[in-house]
Amino acid sequence: MPKSYTILIADSSSMRRNFQPFTLTRPAWDLRVGLGTLLEKWQWLFGGQGSVVGIVPEALKGLFDGVCEKNVEAFVGARADNSSPHEWIVLESRVLPSKKILEWALQEESMDHPSYLTVGGLVCGVKTSNPSEAIQSVHAISKGALHVAQDHPKPQEQPIHDVEGRTLNHLWDLFLHNGDEIRSDITYDGVPEVLGLKTAKASKLPRGVVCDNPNALWLHPNAVVEPGTICMTTDGPIIVMDGAHVKAGSMLRGPLVIGHHASISMGAKLYGNTTIGPWCKVGGEVNNCIFHSYSNKGHDGFLGNSVVGQWVNLGADTNSSNLKNNYGSVRIWDMASGDWVDSEQQFAGCFLGDHTKTSINTMLNTGTVTGVSALIFGGGFPPKFIPSFAWMDASRPEEATAYDIDKAIVDMERMMSRRGVETPEIYKAHMLALYKEQLNRPATSSS
Repeated sequence: MPKSYTILIADSSSMRRNFQPFTLTRPAWDLRVGLGTLLEKWQWLFGGQGSVVGIVPEALKGLFDGVCEKNVEAFVGARADNSSPHEWIVLESRVLPSKKILEWALQEESMDHPSYLTVGGLVCGVKTSNPSEAIQSVHAISKGALHVAQDHPKPQEQPIHDVEGRTLNHLWDLFLHNGDEIRSDITYDGVPEVLGLKTAKASKLPRGVVCDNPNALWLHPNAVVEPGTICMTTDGPIIVMDGAHVKAGSMLRGPLVIGHHASISMGAKLYGNTTIGPWCKVGGEVNNCIFHSYSNKGHDGFLGNSVVGQWVNLGADTNSSNLKNNYGSVRIWDMASGDWVDSEQQFAGCFLGDHTKTSINTMLNTGTVTGVSALIFGGGFPPKFIPSFAWMDASRPEEATAYDIDKAIVDMERMMSRRGVETPEIYKAHMLALYKEQLNRPATSSS
């Protein structure tokens, strides 16, 4: 009788802390890197070989499809079936999907003891036929980190498989790994078919489009790439998904992903290691960035080595510095600890939480972090950390006030309705909860 698999993706408490502001509004497995979100990538990797389920933190209950942390026992119990072989694979969301991890997950081995996965010395996964051990592993990850069981009568008999791979530990790891993730994601068996992609050589290069290697330009049949677009794939593939629209005169360099229904402005310059998420509007100059979904940077202005959340709107000629004048490493505000951390990166731009907005001509310092629904306007450079729901005049940051929560929610509703998206009541309630939490956080900080 063939085995069946259930793959559970869980966030550690450190992931939730380290990836704020983005994890204030989403599970860590909903972070976007490469071709899709972490959960989507696991689903593509396993294909039809197992059911992939995300574990939703209690604070985000009802906002995402998946199993709430407090309901793991009931979920696993309902799926446990002693009549057929079943294996549970629990993975921490910090580990990036890879073929080597898939091989570990599916390889045949005795299930008398749990089988552990380590990446870079970190225990990132466990495979077991025991539902109770799967439940314990999910809770261990949620409370801190997964560890090899020490109370087993023969700990030395527990298989430990060390696999070479990539993990997410800090905000900047998202853009640092993005190029390699794009290159590897497109090679997963079945991924091009699932996404409806064919190479430009196979589907015919669009009229008036210049490409150095049509075999590395992946297009969905519903994507539009207008004449005058230049595609350079020397460093990696360019992927244009369902409904995406690349307007005339755009210059694209891989590795690059343009998500479904995204729109690229005329004459845009998109450099490699960049992912434009679904329904985003992007123009100007962009290098090594990740946009989640429904965010707008439709006009001129530079953005580099940055991560942009959902529903962000950057006014015309908003620019972000990604390199200090002294070429030193960039310090970045850690929202969880309320302190600065040295990224040890020479290049780091900005990290903009969901619903952040900037006015025209906004200038963002190297390593700027904003919380959720921050609004920035005025001349000069604002502080490098702008908290959630801050209403900030960059020329007078000391006078920053709280963005009225009722007005903030109305503005969210307006922006989302323009894209045909209704704002659920539970989403509004979550924003109100974040607002109340922000009242106990420090005001602003500069470096």
